[in-house]
Amino acid sequence: MKKPVFDHMPMGEEGLKEIYTWVDNFVKDNHEIADKIVLGKSEDNKWEIPAVIITNKSISDEEKQIAIVTLTRHGQERGARVVGPEILNYLASDDVSETRDKQTVVVAPIVNPVGVVADEFNSTMYGITDHEKMVFGNLCAAYTPDMMIDYHSLGKSDATKYDRGDMEVLIPANSTKWGMDEQIYQYVANKMVEAAAAKGWPYEIHTLEDLSFYYFGEPTGRLPQRYLQEKVFLLHIQNLYEHYDFPEKMPGYTNYTNGPAYLKWHTLVFGMETNHWSIKVEDGLAESGVVPCQALLNMGNTRFPWEKDAGYPTNLICGDFRISIRSSGKNPGERRLSREKIWNERANFDILKREMLEDPETTLAEVGYLGENVPLEFDLCLRMRQNVIKKVMVEDQEVEFETFKDDCSTFLSIPMSVKKAGLSKVKITHEAYKRND
Repeated sequence: MKKPVFDHMPMGEEGLKEIYTWVDNFVKDNHEIADKIVLGKSEDNKWEIPAVIITNKSISDEEKQIAIVTLTRHGQERGARVVGPEILNYLASDDVSETRDKQTVVVAPIVNPVGVVADEFNSTMYGITDHEKMVFGNLCAAYTPDMMIDYHSLGKSDATKYDRGDMEVLIPANSTKWGMDEQIYQYVANKMVEAAAAKGWPYEIHTLEDLSFYYFGEPTGRLPQRYLQEKVFLLHIQNLYEHYDFPEKMPGYTNYTNGPAYLKWHTLVFGMETNHWSIKVEDGLAESGVVPCQALLNMGNTRFPWEKDAGYPTNLICGDFRISIRSSGKNPGERRLSREKIWNERANFDILKREMLEDPETTLAEVGYLGENVPLEFDLCLRMRQNVIKKVMVEDQEVEFETFKDDCSTFLSIPMSVKKAGLSKVKITHEAYKRND
């Protein structure tokens, strides 16, 4: 285990100053790749709330994804205090140049300075405070995230009703199960857990449904048979009506402060719970927190099997892997804008249909759109058994298309442009299916 940034737990006002001094020195020593911004002041107006931007400054922002890492929202959750600097140190290392080339990573190491000084919660578990809305509004107004991870840390008695003091957890923080999000989040989460396990850190994956029951369920610690059988959703910890106060009154943005980023931009969002009670600083607390984040950042540089482009798997808006509506664009910046527009129209796609005919060389598809946010451009994506696609017709007009592959199939990506509400018909001509042995 390599030497951590902090070999002790920073505490009180002196500890906060120590972290802030380290951050300032880090930015100074790494000025070629790092800048510091201020997201606002603390509630008592005494402390600035800094964030550090790490990226290859010579590459256009439009060509890069945006990843946001926030830590120490709850003041007494000490583990996050040492994880944040460790993540920054990792991002500045020589072997992370690919991430800096392909992503702009924003790390806010201390979101709650007043809570850190007092070693108190100084927040809420049921939403986000007015002050937090301002802080996160400033952050996300400047950097619309493709990925966002929010770090917390469990103490002796801060865990759930069923675990007191030993748990480290990864929380898929998507607050709907739209499209294939449930499967996609579990896919990504398992990759993160595997990376942590390879370094000796046993994480668990808890969904929001699990977490809400663990926190707010039966106070005796007994799991009722119904929950064991059904994993019933008892209490949602997201409040859809809360939002950040954006500087320009943008509508938008709860516990796991990144949930509203999913709701507004279809951001890939995760919560993290390290454990500063069972894992001391000298035992590798910082490493236990940074390893899953490393895995997630690395995944952001790769192409997922069902995605056309490399990057975080946020582009499948509705449908499934067989037929889906996806964001479009030639670079990450264009796809961010496309994703937000289509995501907010997802409920207006009323027909998404594909049909194989008796003719083995023809597949038909239909897309129905009921909304008014036109023109609306998106990619219609079909997963095909056929390896060779010959021609695509949209409303009797031949269109260009792209293909990409996973291990056993071909994905067909068709650019669509809807000028008015209604039904769009697609005809695909391909070679007859033959299994490749």
